[in-house]
Amino acid sequence: MYLEIAIIGLQTLVLTIIMIFLARGMARTLLTALLELDHKIAEAIQQVVSGNIDLPEPINPFQSMLMEIVKNNMQKKEPNIELLRGDDGKFK
Repeated sequence: MYLEIAIIGLQTLVLTIIMIFLARGMARTLLTALLELDHKIAEAIQQVVSGNIDLPEPINPFQSMLMEIVKNNMQKKEPNIELLRGDDGKFK
C-alpha cells in the first residue's frame, strides 16, 4: 500500500515538473513571438511615417479588361427570352 502511494506521489511530482517546464517553454515562445510582432509593427509604423511605403505595381490593361468582363458577368441580367402562356396555361 505504501509503495502504491509512493508511486502515485512520484508520478504526480514528475508530471508537475513536466508541466512547469512546458508552461515555461510556451511562455518563452509566446514572449519571443510578441517581441517579434512588436518589432514588425514598429517597422511598419516607421515606414508609414517616413513615407517609404512600397506601392504595388499598377494593374496592367489586360488585368483591367479581365476584371471588367468578370464584373459584367456577375451583374444580374434579365433573360432575353419572353415566355408567353395562353389562356389554358400552356406556353405558346
